[in-house]
Amino acid sequence: MPHVPDALLALSRLETPGCDISFAARENLVVPAHRHDTSNHVLVSEGVLYLTLDGVERPVRAGQWCTIPAGAEHAERFEERTTLLVFWLKAG
Repeated sequence: MPHVPDALLALSRLETPGCDISFAARENLVVPAHRHDTSNHVLVSEGVLYLTLDGVERPVRAGQWCTIPAGAEHAERFEERTTLLVFWLKAG
């Protein structure tokens, strides 16, 4: 699966009333435990997202999806260049 194109990465985020979509590239980064008010559906398009959810870290590889329920505490780790599309589903 190809990485997210540079043109989409430059947009960073598209906002709509029901769902925002963010485009991101991460590398050598640890995002500490945090929560969101949205339910997030994440597609890894390149690299590996190491997602800690419910106290368990698991790899999400290129071509795979994961879901982070609204309000769930989670952390993220990126070792290599990883590109993501994140769908932020808003309640309502």
